[in-house]
Amino acid sequence: MIIPQFPPGEESYDAWVDDYISKLALTPFDQSRPLWEFHLLNYKTSKAGATMVIKLHHALGDGISFMSTLFALVTRVDNPHLPPTFPSSRSTSSSKQFLATYIFHKIWYIMLLVWYTLVDVISSLLRTTGWIEDSKLPIRGPPGVEYMPIDHSSATFQLEDIRKIKNAVGGTVNDVMTGIIFYGLQLYLKFRLSTVAEQSLQDASKKRFELLNDSVIKQMKNSRVTALCLLNTRALAGIQNMGEMLKPKTQAPWGNHFGFLHVRVPIMGKLENPLEFVRMAKHIIDRHKMSLGVFINAGILRCLARLRGPQAISRYLYNNIANTTMAISNMIGPMEKIAMDGNPIKSFSFFVSGAPQVSIQTAQVPLAIF
Repeated sequence: MIIPQFPPGEESYDAWVDDYISKLALTPFDQSRPLWEFHLLNYKTSKAGATMVIKLHHALGDGISFMSTLFALVTRVDNPHLPPTFPSSRSTSSSKQFLATYIFHKIWYIMLLVWYTLVDVISSLLRTTGWIEDSKLPIRGPPGVEYMPIDHSSATFQLEDIRKIKNAVGGTVNDVMTGIIFYGLQLYLKFRLSTVAEQSLQDASKKRFELLNDSVIKQMKNSRVTALCLLNTRALAGIQNMGEMLKPKTQAPWGNHFGFLHVRVPIMGKLENPLEFVRMAKHIIDRHKMSLGVFINAGILRCLARLRGPQAISRYLYNNIANTTMAISNMIGPMEKIAMDGNPIKSFSFFVSGAPQVSIQTAQVPLAIF
């Protein structure tokens, strides 16, 4: 356990904590010690009375492995003797169809599955070789951005509001969150590109609600923006018991078991109804559900590990990450309020450092965090 010391007498230590986390993300692990660290920042911020930072090397496992370990260390506030529970996915029942209609739909589905899988796998291979690369926009960092200081920012949305949007568009929570990210990216690019046109942040801020000029609209429409979406490839989805994950031949093994897909982010020249971004997100996600690309990419990583070793995997992943604009991953939280060693946890977040791009992680917690 590492307990840093800050100067006493500060009313709030937000800046100190943020600066500490930023520097910690750039500090490499000591190779002579285990690849994990616990940092207790026992100083009050605007978000909590204290902050616990758990730093883990990705070589140990992926997000599912780490979150399973984290939730093995916590207890429920309402009943410490019971483990936290997580929402289960609900399967939708299919409507009855005539035999001919059923056969036609199956054939059409298989054709789309094969086509979309080929597109996703070829896109990944082309990005690995550098033949396809995203546009150089303000959201992308320069070469070597992974060695620059990071800024860890977060935003909180009420789950009830997300559910209202979900019901309005007929999608899922993931559709809504992805749509919000797409729309926020659109607003950010509009502001930053307008700043270049206006030569001043102040001028661009004053005109942010005005119509874009033709040059900015054309630049946005011609831009290529891709999100690298990281997905769990285990047979069992969601957070699993850590003891079960460590058993041999389990369906949800410990370690790194993930694949990825390249998702094209829609960029419009003009800002439409925000709900349209959510509907587009649903359409895009539905299209990628009809693809085996994530499992084939995971298979490529396993083959590289066996044939070429970890350096080949690192090179393959780095090229895919460096030639895209951002990475998006998602974790689900417990349904109950939780505590660690009797200390209530107000909120938790996670992020990946050392990647040559913007990293966006979403944590879904069904109940309001206290």
